[in-house]
Amino acid sequence: MAEPPRLELRRLRKAFGAVRVTHDVDLALRAGEVHALIGPNGAGKTTLISQIGGELMPDGGRILLDGHDITRLPAHRRAAAGLARSFQISQIYPEFDVEDNVAMAVQALAPGGLNMWRGARHDARLRTPARAALERVGLAARRQVRAGELAHGEKRQLELAMALALGTSTLLLDEPMAGMSIEESRRMAALLAGLKGRYSILLVEHDMDVVFALADRVTVLVYGEAICTGTPEEVRADARVRAAYLGDG
Repeated sequence: MAEPPRLELRRLRKAFGAVRVTHDVDLALRAGEVHALIGPNGAGKTTLISQIGGELMPDGGRILLDGHDITRLPAHRRAAAGLARSFQISQIYPEFDVEDNVAMAVQALAPGGLNMWRGARHDARLRTPARAALERVGLAARRQVRAGELAHGEKRQLELAMALALGTSTLLLDEPMAGMSIEESRRMAALLAGLKGRYSILLVEHDMDVVFALADRVTVLVYGEAICTGTPEEVRADARVRAAYLGDG
């Protein structure tokens, strides 16, 4: 019997007034896979990710995480259930050091949340997962640097560490390489390749070389509709995808 999807979208819909942004989107993210979501600008990718993450409530359809309906749960409840999101623009605390940022992410889901931060600077329950996550993303040596002083690529690594420290099983990554230099992009691609198989990753990314190198499967979104899902090879060969997004050349 096939293992159920880690994350499943069923006929997800969202409109802003008369503008239909996502329309009856079906998508299944399998355990341990990298599933890329691609499409032209304005296709509805970020809106779809925002619905999954809980920042936007859908107008219709369902979102299932490990078989449980999370459609109406707020974002922090989804994070506690094992779903973490990164954004196009890094969401960090620039005035705190790198390790503090990750520790605060851990504490945000703990009883009492950030209200307990004053006495938590040496709490091993926060520091241990924070340091482990920083080691995983290659920032262990930078843990005492103020987050605002990090290079752009390092800030994206930090944001990923904050997600991993939560004990998440499913990652929503919205253009993790946006604004990166070539070297920073290579570093992030290698980092994501190292996470492959250990986490279920839904990846929105414009760099097609990265998408086709990392993804197990790809869904193409055009005008809010998923027009194709398949392996990178199947998507490359699909006539509808070539006409709508990849080009015929």
